[in-house]
Amino acid sequence: MTINKKVLVRFFKFGLVGISGMVVNNAVLWLLHDFFEAALFIASPVAIAVAILNNYTLNGIFTWNKNIHIRKFSYKQGLWRYYFTASISGGLNYITLLLLTHLTGMYYIYANIIGIFIGMIINFTVSEKWVFSQKSKDN
Repeated sequence: MTINKKVLVRFFKFGLVGISGMVVNNAVLWLLHDFFEAALFIASPVAIAVAILNNYTLNGIFTWNKNIHIRKFSYKQGLWRYYFTASISGGLNYITLLLLTHLTGMYYIYANIIGIFIGMIINFTVSEKWVFSQKSKDN
């Protein structure tokens, strides 16, 4: 089994963007939950949505920048695909956060970080194959 170096580099870049998304997610979550006293079940989806927008934009510029002019989809079309894809991993994040905080009493920021990592592999794979895909050479 050989490892495709280009995919490995993109996965590393995806991880770096993911770290920025984690900061955005946790900052918005903290701001809404601790500062504005929003319930966790409301604050978390909002924080996830803001982080998804951050990550899509940065991944388009940084991670998949080599195919920016030959993508199948416009920014807006890709954004909808990315929201759909990231919503699945965001859903895993949300469920993990709620389960770990309610069942184990884990601090919500730690539970949130664990949830983020759970969705990362799915999000990268679908983004690679579907969201940031290139036009076929026949077009």
